[in-house]
Amino acid sequence: MVGLVRRSARAGIEDRWHRPPRRGERVPYPADDPSPGSWCMNSKHGTAGTQVTTARHGQGKRWMARWVDHGGNERSKAFDRKAEAQNHIGTVTTALTTGTYADPKRASVSFSVVAEEWFTVKAQNRSALNRLKPKTLVGYRRLLDVVVLPKWGQIKLKDIDHDAIQAWVWWLATDPAARQRPAKSTEDDTHGGLSAARVIQSFQVVDQVLTYAVRKHYIGVNPAEGVEQPRKASREDVALSHDQVRRLAEARAEIRAMVYVLAYGGMRYGELAATRVGDVDLTRRRIRVSRSVTYVTGDGHVEDDTKTHQDRIVPILTEFLADVLAEVIADRDPCEYLFPHHDGGPIPLDWFRWRFDKAADQVCLTGISPKTLRHTAGSLALGAGASVVTVQKLLGHRSPMTTMNVYSHMLPDDFDNLAKAMNQAARVAD
Repeated sequence: MVGLVRRSARAGIEDRWHRPPRRGERVPYPADDPSPGSWCMNSKHGTAGTQVTTARHGQGKRWMARWVDHGGNERSKAFDRKAEAQNHIGTVTTALTTGTYADPKRASVSFSVVAEEWFTVKAQNRSALNRLKPKTLVGYRRLLDVVVLPKWGQIKLKDIDHDAIQAWVWWLATDPAARQRPAKSTEDDTHGGLSAARVIQSFQVVDQVLTYAVRKHYIGVNPAEGVEQPRKASREDVALSHDQVRRLAEARAEIRAMVYVLAYGGMRYGELAATRVGDVDLTRRRIRVSRSVTYVTGDGHVEDDTKTHQDRIVPILTEFLADVLAEVIADRDPCEYLFPHHDGGPIPLDWFRWRFDKAADQVCLTGISPKTLRHTAGSLALGAGASVVTVQKLLGHRSPMTTMNVYSHMLPDDFDNLAKAMNQAARVAD
């Protein structure tokens, strides 16, 4: 059986009204035989008596641009003028060469069709590096259904342009009508649209869908590229001192050990909730972090791997913390959760958050949340002289750059320490 030969990508134009004479062919003049196959004597079509008419002569558009795409499929488009066909072929050839070519017919599908394809790929991806958390998938689904598809769902990909996306982004950010929940009062309407974070999330979904459309050759370029987004309000994350950690932990006995582990271990709350007794090694003073618990709407609490899909080892940095953990794990089954809920499962974040807030109020600590304890771990470690790479490993960041971006501002005394060191060095030199 002979296999199909895949045609290579190529392009060109043809004259549908005329053809060159064949070698040895006796071509009649139209006065003798006006049927197709005679000489064309219309000077508007070129030099009279040099081209042979075809059955299409004078009918429809004269010039046909033809090309073969990267998939081996022949495509075509008719034009009235040769220059138009040549320009089109030039554009197609450039697109084929640069990899930005897309079949015009595929660009006629609606945004929703490609969005559902994109979401299905995301949901079915089982790659260890690219697999999304269930909570992330639920978030994508909600953004699609509530914010993105109501606007873009029925619009054809070819009709979506940069200006339209930019206008939509600013509408989301500034118009109270963009909020899914009605304002509680007319005064609330002055606060504009969605939060900057929500607008950015919504735009990122659109951008990812359109990037997927480019990759699958629905469209040649992503119209969302270069769209300006609102900026999140910058703020410095709060970090507690050693004394503040102690006062917070001792304020409520039921969360005492959890506060100490979070503040000195730098674990995400979901990671702490998933930690088992057997993950704690008091001999080596290490805690193995390999799982995380998150709440997923419709599914409840789901245990999965960590946010970065990587295991790590967290050191037990102080003897005091080792003593606290020794009390927690004494005579317990290694398979039990380190901090179990009353039903034996992981402790929900809202259970911890309620008690955390009460403890914070009791010791007059304002503007803090459970995440503050993770920032505290990073800040205290950096302040104690740990390198950025060491803190990156402690916190489980993907790269040291993330650690620098998040925690470098938590060292306000660095300039003072530098000044002291420089002053001392200068005195020695004198």
